[in-house]
Amino acid sequence: MALLEEYDGFLIDIDGVVLLGEDPLPGAVDALAKLADSGKPYAFVTNNPRLSGEEHAELLRRRDIEAADGQVLTSARTLISLVLEGPGEGSPAVVVGTDSFLRQVDEAGIEPVPLDEWRRAESVMVSGHEEFSYPELRAAAMAAREGALLGATGRDPTMPMPDGPWPGTGAILAAIETASGVEATVTGKPEPAIFEAGLDLLGRPDRVAMVGDRPDSDIAGAKAMGIAGILVTEGSDPAGADHLIRDLAGLVA
Repeated sequence: MALLEEYDGFLIDIDGVVLLGEDPLPGAVDALAKLADSGKPYAFVTNNPRLSGEEHAELLRRRDIEAADGQVLTSARTLISLVLEGPGEGSPAVVVGTDSFLRQVDEAGIEPVPLDEWRRAESVMVSGHEEFSYPELRAAAMAAREGALLGATGRDPTMPMPDGPWPGTGAILAAIETASGVEATVTGKPEPAIFEAGLDLLGRPDRVAMVGDRPDSDIAGAKAMGIAGILVTEGSDPAGADHLIRDLAGLVA
């Protein structure tokens, strides 16, 4: 029996499962078309905070993958929710991330502060980006040391790219935690917050599986939530997963 028939809904990672960089991985487009035709609910759940959920959805559509704007859940969204529930709307924050992430924070009603105004910050919001700088490190570490909530979109040390793994949010967060002596609250996989939000998107069907390529975040998080884990890998080590597939075609074969 195909795995598609075994489960009632799916949470699907993007990087390393659907896309490598911005290009679809082998079998992904056809497999997701079959999943869409099945009528079973699915949502994309990613620790990549560089784009908003809507921007991720647009990228997927440009690659011939059906994705509604509300069908992509990012760890940026769950981090924003954490800050809104804590320091609250209107609170100032040191924000480390891409222009898209800063825009999402601002649109949510959180005030990104200039780095030299770190003393005003009630939270430090950390996500990966390619222009991470020493001034960002200094402002984030000093604000966290002075008591600002330190939150991050994930601890993944790397992210898959066509020319090999790039440093991820976890690498940047490690520098900030080391400099501040403060351990961050993380809202991306494997933490429960992003899985709970993903299950809400699906309507909480009975049998749900998480499809991902990282045993330490995708699979470990799924197992902690009591849902199945399907590991996309070319290896043979199950790493705690319920099923191994080489690519998304294995979901519908």
